[in-house]
Amino acid sequence: MSDNEAPDDTAAAAALAMPTEEDLKASTDLRIKYSLLQMSLHERRSELVRPDSTGLLEIIQDLNTMYTNVTTPREAAFDSECLMFVAELANEKAQNLQTDIHEFDRTFFASELAKRMTNEAGEVVWSKLGVVATNVFNAPAKLDLIYGPLATEPEIKKRAARQRNVQKRPEESAKKKPVLIEKQEQEEATTKEVKRVMKSVHRLTGAPNSPYPHVPFFELIIHPTSFSTTVENLFHLSFLVKDGRVKLFLDDDNIPVVKFGKKDPSNGGGGDGGDIPATPGTTRAIHPSQVVVSMSMEKWRSLIRELGITKPLMDEC
Repeated sequence: MSDNEAPDDTAAAAALAMPTEEDLKASTDLRIKYSLLQMSLHERRSELVRPDSTGLLEIIQDLNTMYTNVTTPREAAFDSECLMFVAELANEKAQNLQTDIHEFDRTFFASELAKRMTNEAGEVVWSKLGVVATNVFNAPAKLDLIYGPLATEPEIKKRAARQRNVQKRPEESAKKKPVLIEKQEQEEATTKEVKRVMKSVHRLTGAPNSPYPHVPFFELIIHPTSFSTTVENLFHLSFLVKDGRVKLFLDDDNIPVVKFGKKDPSNGGGGDGGDIPATPGTTRAIHPSQVVVSMSMEKWRSLIRELGITKPLMDEC
């Protein structure tokens, strides 16, 4: 190719690439058709999704015809948008389809089944149904024992001879002796603990050299490291309060305090624990009293924290 021919070829290629006025007009008309078709799809949506409507088929045929005139990417984009919207309408139309037109009629099925199983004598032959059913049902696998048949002899269980339950009546002394010993040991342990509490109260408030005229109730019973000991102190102190051997009252600041009872000269008043004057023939005070106090783990910790208790006031033994 010579240098003189090159400009002519370039000009020819440029002329072929430039669209004519007819091409531009055809492309504009095609885009207008796509726009109108999209508007029609939106307006006829309720009509096109009905099961008995054939409008979607007509629109697809129109899109196929219009696509033959597509020459630019913009027109192809219009065609793609229309197809996507048609697919959306087709999906909605499929969901609206009703399948009740093929409803199963049990009466008709039973009559047809009986007709096919009846022989010439008018009898129903169920084996015919079994032969037909074998074609649609899988037969179960056969049982095959590799090591031979299993033992079929039943195992005979030996029943133990039933023995008659004969209870021997123990003697009265043997029957009551353990109970009496256990009760006596329990009473001795409780009495020992009550005496321990009474000696502690007497040491703190009743002895001649007692450091306090009375001692706060909670500081007396609370053991800072043992909740169970605190409950036991409260339990054993309740016997002394009930019998009047220890006084429980509110001081001037409305704080419960404990004070040892005065000795009774008529009773001898011996020992560390003196007695409040008692009713003749009894060991209880003239005016016994009862106090109900609740103690929980949370309350026990709160009292230790608020009262600043670091060591127990009551003797541990």
